[in-house]
Amino acid sequence: MSDKRFVQGSGINAFNGNELIVKGALESKVGLMAGYPGSPVAEVFTILEENAEILRECGLWGEMTNDESQGAAALNGALDVGVNAVAVMKSVGLNVAADPINIINYADKLGLSGKRGGALVVCGDDPHASSTQVAGDSRQLMEHLKMAIIEPSTPQEVKDWIGEGLRLSQYSNLVVGYLITTYLAEGGGSVILSENQPSDITFKNPITLDISKVDIKRRVSIPPNTWDLEKELVRDRFPKVHEYVRDHKLDKILYDDGQKHRIGFIAAGISYSYLEQALWELGLDEQFPILKPAVTYPLEPNIVGELSKKVENIVVVEEKSPAIENQVKTILDDLVQEGKISGMPKVWGKFFPHGDGFPEESGLTPSNLIEKVGNLLLEIGDPAAKIDQKKIHSELDLLAEIKAYGLLVPPRSPGFCAGCPHRETLSAVHSLRDTPEHKDIFAHGDIGCYSMSFLPPFGEMHNLTAMALGGAAGAGMDPFVTNKQYALMGDSTFFWRGMTAISNSIKEGQDILYLILDNKNTAMTGHQPTPETGHNLMGDKTTPQDIESIVRAMGQGQIYVKKMPPSNREKYMKELDKVFEKPGVKVIIADKECGITFHKRKRAERNRIIERQGFIKKETFVNISQEVCENCRECTKNTGCPGLTIINTDYGEKIGIDQSICVSDTYCTKVMACPSFEKVIVTRNRPPRSRVKKISLENIPQPTPHRFNDTWKIFISGVGGMGVGVMSSVLARAGTREGYHVRFNDKKGLAIRNGAVSAHVLYSNGKAKISTIVPNGKADLLMGVDMLEAERSLVYASQVHTTAVVNTTVVPTIPMLAGMMNYPPDAEDNIRRHTNSDEYFGGRLSEISELYFGSKLFTNMILLGAAFQKGLIPVSEQNLIDAIMETVPPSQRTRNMEALRLGRKMAIEPELLEFKNIVADERILTLFGAKESYQSVLDMKAKQLSHSYWMFWRGKTVSDEYRRLVESTVATMRLDEDTNRAIARRVYDLIMWGELPYAEKYLDKVLEVFRNDREDKGYAATKTVMLDLHKVMAIKDEIYTPHLLTDGEKLDRDKIRYNIDEENGDKITYEHINRPEFEVFGKQVRFDLPQWLAHNWLMRIFKHMKWTRTALDSWGWHKKERAFRDWYKDEVIGFYLKTVSSNYDLALSALRVINDPYRPNEFAVTGFREVIYPKMDRARREFEELVEPGQQLPIMPMIPASSQL
Repeated sequence: MSDKRFVQGSGINAFNGNELIVKGALESKVGLMAGYPGSPVAEVFTILEENAEILRECGLWGEMTNDESQGAAALNGALDVGVNAVAVMKSVGLNVAADPINIINYADKLGLSGKRGGALVVCGDDPHASSTQVAGDSRQLMEHLKMAIIEPSTPQEVKDWIGEGLRLSQYSNLVVGYLITTYLAEGGGSVILSENQPSDITFKNPITLDISKVDIKRRVSIPPNTWDLEKELVRDRFPKVHEYVRDHKLDKILYDDGQKHRIGFIAAGISYSYLEQALWELGLDEQFPILKPAVTYPLEPNIVGELSKKVENIVVVEEKSPAIENQVKTILDDLVQEGKISGMPKVWGKFFPHGDGFPEESGLTPSNLIEKVGNLLLEIGDPAAKIDQKKIHSELDLLAEIKAYGLLVPPRSPGFCAGCPHRETLSAVHSLRDTPEHKDIFAHGDIGCYSMSFLPPFGEMHNLTAMALGGAAGAGMDPFVTNKQYALMGDSTFFWRGMTAISNSIKEGQDILYLILDNKNTAMTGHQPTPETGHNLMGDKTTPQDIESIVRAMGQGQIYVKKMPPSNREKYMKELDKVFEKPGVKVIIADKECGITFHKRKRAERNRIIERQGFIKKETFVNISQEVCENCRECTKNTGCPGLTIINTDYGEKIGIDQSICVSDTYCTKVMACPSFEKVIVTRNRPPRSRVKKISLENIPQPTPHRFNDTWKIFISGVGGMGVGVMSSVLARAGTREGYHVRFNDKKGLAIRNGAVSAHVLYSNGKAKISTIVPNGKADLLMGVDMLEAERSLVYASQVHTTAVVNTTVVPTIPMLAGMMNYPPDAEDNIRRHTNSDEYFGGRLSEISELYFGSKLFTNMILLGAAFQKGLIPVSEQNLIDAIMETVPPSQRTRNMEALRLGRKMAIEPELLEFKNIVADERILTLFGAKESYQSVLDMKAKQLSHSYWMFWRGKTVSDEYRRLVESTVATMRLDEDTNRAIARRVYDLIMWGELPYAEKYLDKVLEVFRNDREDKGYAATKTVMLDLHKVMAIKDEIYTPHLLTDGEKLDRDKIRYNIDEENGDKITYEHINRPEFEVFGKQVRFDLPQWLAHNWLMRIFKHMKWTRTALDSWGWHKKERAFRDWYKDEVIGFYLKTVSSNYDLALSALRVINDPYRPNEFAVTGFREVIYPKMDRARREFEELVEPGQQLPIMPMIPASSQL
């Protein structure tokens, strides 16, 4: 669907930098835009594809070439015709395109049509290395390629200077580099628009070239032609750049008041905007002369000389290398030597008078400049400027205060999306390393989504060369090692240049496996088409190019090639195991579509069905039985899936499913880590009942917006997929409608891969200078769609300036899911402490969104509504609504507006943030962490026992005895409610495991420990044994696990979770992912239950077969678990009883030998079979080391969760 903003011919609207590149091309008679996507300019190609209809109307041909060099070469052909052409690429893509650009620059490119076209190379630099393998500064390469460089500073210039750059190219006969950095490409703002101008020659009116007009000497740069062309390039064309800049007054000296200043500045590109903003914040707006060059190479010398006469010190502000600074110094030296200036001012940039200047590493921000420039001005001063030292000290003090926060926030690294097929490949290879023959396989890195393979939980990348060159790196290793090697390669990368790497491997007889991840699109950069897709950016059908056929043709039948889906884990791993052992070049094509595009279609179809009939008749979900889950994290370590999450239960932390993220592709079940995974099939005959009370969202009073004099700054933080970009677009559009001067930035980074994302939105109401970045400590509003990212973003907040509106739902990182670190418990407290706590608004909005709308995806609008109602978004209601309508898809507008109103309602009625005030059924509260009382658990479990036996009279007897045992124990110990509830649960469990005598043995031990315990220690030993003895006694064997899977409480919870109303005709059925194991004649027999058997009816039969344990135990069934149980019950507790009177801490440490040393209520000995057995052995060794005579009690440091790596 085309975006009507791209045909708007007048007025003002909000665009981001990538959109402005396209709009600028449409306004500048561009006939061709070509190149290859890469951050931060990848979105250009998505915009071209989505607006192909507008491009066709305007005669602009959009082309995504196979690589950047082909995009640059396309400029050559367009110039031969006389057509304006733009190539788009990221900084590392410029490296690839260098050769054709260099050659184009040597030739005289007067079009054979008689027209001279302009050639612009838009290069996206990433100075902060937000999402690029190396930090970008393309100016030095552009200089080497004899390119003129133009650097826009503002969104308006990003659009307008596309045309200016093309005219410069036409005038100078040079390729012009158009340098744009991340915070301008992904940033944007309100701009004044002009009419689109079609090219004089377009693909709609092709012409026939007169080949007789070709001047080969001036077009073909091969010696001897090259010698004359180089002379012309140096002596004629480059001076024309200076002429054009002077004639069109592109470079400007701003704020020249006629006085001699001690300090003047030179700044271009985004650095200029940062400088203006920094000076504004320091109270020094328009106080110093600033030279703002448009063309930064070659720098026009006359205007530099002019500035030198006005100042004693020139401060050059630029990111990365001193490219401008060095030119300035050279120009001034020449001007002095030529006698054009009498004295040379001092030039500062990377070095200041008494220390470091602007850093070459990373990039700049307004806060960098506030600190550096503020200190420099305090040191040097300037009598000609009005310098308020008190104001400068205030700003520097604020920055120092923020640096002193000292927060340790766990990193949120990106990860593979739910349903990503790459995870299936990486998980399979990673699991193969558990075998001795595969443990030393060397993994060569590459560029694509799979670049994240080096991150937890896989770590499947041992080097990184460059895109498509993983196998080529292997060629350098192959002669010298015996290790097996593999290289990952994407389908787009294969066509980029990957096939040449495979060809080289075949030629050299290399021993390497290529895993080609064929997910049907260029996924990492925004799902653009590939040559295999069968269509181009303009929507035209093309000939699909089949990867398998190409590889087979390259190998001439002499190499192993197989195409297969990676989803069948067992079959795929067998294939990988086999193929790694084969010699020579092998190619496996993992054939499965990108999870994002596949499930996007599925969601769209689901929404259409709901819109048509009001509900889905049948849906399948993945569920995890928290009763069975051991919290061993094997599923998270083997999949790293963000659809998994951590839940808190009466049995400690467990792994659960985040249904808003999970796509039910069931890969997590195929790891077969444990039997807790199951498929849940929900069938309905009519729409499900509402899970929330009816809340009126009408007639909400209008908020009183906060007043501001000059600027209002908003910072938004979240995780990819949470809608941060939608929020910033809405706010930018609403602010533009309100009449503000708007700047914004969407820091995407690896947003699409569950990484941290953020957005800056700034409104200016008058002369205030703003960039696309909020200075540190200056946000008026901090909106945290994710609490952890809000805590990380406190660098932009301060008590004096900032009000925080935060979603406090916990979203764990991938390392947290894998058990490598914990969520910081003080995240919300830190946010309150470092913002205006009196105005703070926070609540578990994601869960509220899920309750109301069946999805967490509307959290962003709830948050936006709350902030608006608190007066923290200074726009009118109508402008905000219009902005939402313009931003979100038509199918989502109704629910987004309802979410906005819900957030507004919660801001004025904060009691609605409490689940108990909004749920229609109190039982729902248990899904959100509500704890049942001891008495309710006791009554529930007694009732369950009474119905748990085929002989009903036995059930009544056992139920009564259960109640007596628990009540007697509770009365004896007289501990807290949580402990009493835990006892009630665990006694029930052990009766179900081994009948009353088994539970009585448990209680006898607990009471024995209690009688030797100490009140002044909080009965820590008793509470430990209560948990740990139950853990080792309730062995989750093939009889007890079926009980847990069909327990009444578990089934009731599932009905609540999936909103099953049997009176409404709803049904829920199960398919269990179970792999029973038995020992028969000393041999382990393990098999998968077929789907037709793996249902609750079979589980119910199994759970009543306790009588088989005696026979099975004699065959050694679960003998390790039983031995561990007896060891803990006898030796560990026995050691406690002998030691507690003399050394309580040592005795307690012994009891906790199976617990997490940093979180004693969580277990370290977890899992099933081969997962838990090494942990059992380790616990035994640690116990033996602990109880050795003379052994000192180890002190376990309680380190902050954020430091646990």
